Amino acid sequence: MGFNQQYDLSQKQQLSPLLLQRVQLLNFNQDELITFLNSKMLDNPFLEIKIPDSKLQSIGAGQDMSWIADTKRSLRDYLIEQVLLTYRDTLIREMMFWWINQLDQRGYCLKTLDEAASDTNADKTLLLDALVLLQQLEPAGIAARSLQECLMLQTERDQTAPETAYIILEESFNDLIDRKWKEIAKRYDITLPEIQRVFDYIKKLNPSPGDDFSNPLDYAIRPDLIVQLSGKELTIREAKQNTPILQFDQGYASELKEAGNKEVLNYVKDKQKEYKSLQENLQQRQETILRVGTAIIQKQKAFFFGKSHALVSLQLKELAEELDLHESTISRTINGKYIQTDFGTYEFKYFLSRNHQIDDDTSFSTHSVQQHLLKLIENENKQKPLSDQKIVELLKKESFDLSRRTVTKYRKQLNIPASSKRKRYDE
Repeated sequence: MGFNQQYDLSQKQQLSPLLLQRVQLLNFNQDELITFLNSKMLDNPFLEIKIPDSKLQSIGAGQDMSWIADTKRSLRDYLIEQVLLTYRDTLIREMMFWWINQLDQRGYCLKTLDEAASDTNADKTLLLDALVLLQQLEPAGIAARSLQECLMLQTERDQTAPETAYIILEESFNDLIDRKWKEIAKRYDITLPEIQRVFDYIKKLNPSPGDDFSNPLDYAIRPDLIVQLSGKELTIREAKQNTPILQFDQGYASELKEAGNKEVLNYVKDKQKEYKSLQENLQQRQETILRVGTAIIQKQKAFFFGKSHALVSLQLKELAEELDLHESTISRTINGKYIQTDFGTYEFKYFLSRNHQIDDDTSFSTHSVQQHLLKLIENENKQKPLSDQKIVELLKKESFDLSRRTVTKYRKQLNIPASSKRKRYDE
């Protein structure tokens, strides 16, 4: 008779509720933290949460990441207001209201004419007339059924548009996007520089006209740390205007204690203990964010002082060893946390970068390579753009030894089109 015994020798680490809460709080961003604290208020009637008033501050050109909630009206309200002011109460106006409710956040129409007829049992001609009227409202390009139609709607009402812009969009949109410009030039008997002007004009149009309006689902970005430059020194401080302040309603607790009921006394005692634990964990969270953020900023000093804002290689492991923290702690700390600077607001993760090892003594960060790549493309001859292979050769002269495949990957990450798409035909 044989026995097959198996032993489970694995050990599972059980975190205490206090430590579990500490880990949870560290992983939260500002909005998640406030939501969590609000839920705690429902369980603890003595808890009070105050958030200092946030004031709009400049965060740098090109970085529209204000943490102030958007108070603009919605696209739907704006369109309904125009319809009510412009059209009398008729069936076609009702159909315009129906179309408004079919628009997505970008302002595009989600329904086809056939689907609209099926959903409303209305005549297709009536539905199309209502849609066309809706497309005449502001903002230009609204209620389009495709990017092509959106651009055509904007070009149609723009008196400054190039003469051939609308016809090219209407009849040769795909050829224009695919850069088959010689075919277009022959088709309309125009020059390549003329097509270039049309293309430049179209790039300035708004492909998502609804994005300029408020979206109730948008989340505000609130910085956790603020960095300011003073000469050759960096000042690092907590963004206290965004940090929730937890308080205990001692007056209410005292009122209940006066009753002398033992169960009530124990209840108040438990809730006060809960408050102290939560307060301690919040303090620990802030200290860890400040500690990790300060270490990151000090490592990336060149980013704050250099004109190119270059980053050096920095990884979780390096930070963990320096701060004597576990990598998982560092990872939770940088999750959804932001640093506000004089020239923009950046996520903590932005400052961490993989490095490429050339040999035992030389390495460089992904960011530094991308910065050099950007510089090469910015300075290239736009009539003869650099191929990826040529970029490889130029980077090699600057001691960046990369494969063409890696250069292509970085170029795509930077949203830079291939050389054939970057070619210009200026006169």
